[in-house]
Amino acid sequence: MFLFHLLGQKDRRLRVIANLMAAGLFVLLAGLWFVQIVSASHFEHDLKKQSLKRVGIPAIRGRILDRNGRVLADNRPQYNAILYLEDLQDQFTGAYTNLTNIYRRQHPLAVQANGRLHLMPAINRDLHLEADCQVVSNITFQVGAILQEPRVLNTNAFLRHYTNFPYVPFEVVPNLAPKQVAEFVEQLSSQPELEIETLPVRFYTNGTVAAHVLGFVQRDFEAVQTADTLPDYKGKAGVERVFDTILRGRPGTKLVLVNSLNYRQREDIETPNAPGGDVYLTIDLVLQRAAEKALAAVQPNVRGAVVVMDVRNGDILAMASAPSFDPNSYVAGLTHSEWAALNDPKYMPQFNRAVAGAYPPGSTFKIITALACLETGLDPNEVYDSPGEYRASPKARPIADTAGAGKFDFERAFFRSSNTYFIHYGMKATLEKILAVAKRFHLGERTDFAIGPEASGNVPAPEDVGVSILRSSTADVCIGQEITATPLQMAAMIGAIANGGRIYVPRLVSHSYSPETGQTEQLDAPGRLRDTVTIDPHYLEIIRHAMLDDTEHPATSETREGTAFDAFHFPGGSPKLANFRVAGKTGTAEIKSAAAKYPKVTWFDSYGPYENPRYVVIVMVEGGSSGGGTCAPVAEKIYEAIIKGEQSNNSPALSLARN
Repeated sequence: MFLFHLLGQKDRRLRVIANLMAAGLFVLLAGLWFVQIVSASHFEHDLKKQSLKRVGIPAIRGRILDRNGRVLADNRPQYNAILYLEDLQDQFTGAYTNLTNIYRRQHPLAVQANGRLHLMPAINRDLHLEADCQVVSNITFQVGAILQEPRVLNTNAFLRHYTNFPYVPFEVVPNLAPKQVAEFVEQLSSQPELEIETLPVRFYTNGTVAAHVLGFVQRDFEAVQTADTLPDYKGKAGVERVFDTILRGRPGTKLVLVNSLNYRQREDIETPNAPGGDVYLTIDLVLQRAAEKALAAVQPNVRGAVVVMDVRNGDILAMASAPSFDPNSYVAGLTHSEWAALNDPKYMPQFNRAVAGAYPPGSTFKIITALACLETGLDPNEVYDSPGEYRASPKARPIADTAGAGKFDFERAFFRSSNTYFIHYGMKATLEKILAVAKRFHLGERTDFAIGPEASGNVPAPEDVGVSILRSSTADVCIGQEITATPLQMAAMIGAIANGGRIYVPRLVSHSYSPETGQTEQLDAPGRLRDTVTIDPHYLEIIRHAMLDDTEHPATSETREGTAFDAFHFPGGSPKLANFRVAGKTGTAEIKSAAAKYPKVTWFDSYGPYENPRYVVIVMVEGGSSGGGTCAPVAEKIYEAIIKGEQSNNSPALSLARN
């Protein structure tokens, strides 16, 4: 061999080199022997003490946008002060030693065993936990004082975290303000156990706007308790809940090497997370704001709903429910007072009245009664001499007529909303016929709306007369009592009157977009036809014109104006909406139940423009003075916003949601 050959040489320098090489080889072999033989058991013991833990990495939640790409729900960075428990082992040991010495001094007999000091395992464990809590509590207090946000350690929360996930950082102070971040960097960044963690959290950019549509997210505590994961959020209501799978994205994982005490030693990304997809709605943010503002102006703490729909394809352009709530409060965590306010049994802010609320439609149902009467032979020119009230018999309860006594043909009875006229001719048409017409428009049936819960309402089938509804209820049904429908159902019905009979499935969600792949996926097709109602064009024109009279017929020497005239005209009689005519029907329904939270429900159901219908606007208010006095002014303000949007080329009609 080469080395032995050198050693055999007579040359002195070669022999020196050979000796050095031999010595080096000896050192290497000795080291290898020490590692492989002598230290084998030590390394094997260390390896057994270590293990790998998988920790989830939450994905960045996808955005929710309106039909024009305006952001409704986004993410913002949240800065949390966190504590690495593995960096506190020396402090834990020191605190444990102090507590042990104190315990031994206080309990000298309890720790004496076999002539030496000895702690029982249970006492030893309790002292360890107490020492660790003491250290973390002191740090929590210190950090809170420096950040000017006094904090007291939640011992139970810390012990749960410490017992199950000590390799995951412990949150000391969450949601730091910018000033607190600066204070942390200046005064606490030198402490290796403390760090600022940045997490994406849900942020609703417009506060309460469209809250019932968007829904909200909450911390997914179930996932935290069943798997090793960082904080994640889950959709709990509205679009956030229904499309949670798309919005949530794909969580990633990292491998955390932990020692026998379950403290973190090292971590590596195993699978990177992927962002969630963006979801585009058919809602127009500008119109949504206008609808909510107009509804809120009715009165403080108004309880009501607005639905604005495109009559040409069923797209929901605005959907408001009042009172509303701020979905951001769910992300931050609700206080007891906030939770109590959200569950107020009178105002029910979380309740979506546009979809989940079923109400008697009042005189807006006279559109259905009118069609039933026309289809059974009513002559719209025939004059009915109204006594000003209706009695089924001399001793029966009278049904008052706000239109008063007098002579009414169909048109005047409609725009003055005469109860007696529609009861008189509705009785001739029969209850079965009226209910059959209502069912053709699918009133009292769910609309297959994208988000729920959705109420079905109560409109019995014709065959149920005498079973679930008495024939003696005919008079009440003629004027929209003893039956219920949702504002969304009424929007679909008015849309069919406006477009000639087509009932669309209301569409709220358009498509999704993946920022990871750049691909777009249609979530709900536009213009999904649910049914086509066969309506005689002549009858349809009679009803449409009568609805126009409700907003345009002025007062004469013989009659008062239409019930919605004042809402759409200035005191001098000039129209508020230039070159935009609205057809509508007011309604006021009495609530007969003694347990009712409000005495009546007021409505205004409408569409416009009259000559070329594009929009349906439904306004419902629990309470109020009347449909014309309470709800019609709200609708007028919404139409103003629609016109302004069209004039600025930013209208829902001109900027359709992508498919």
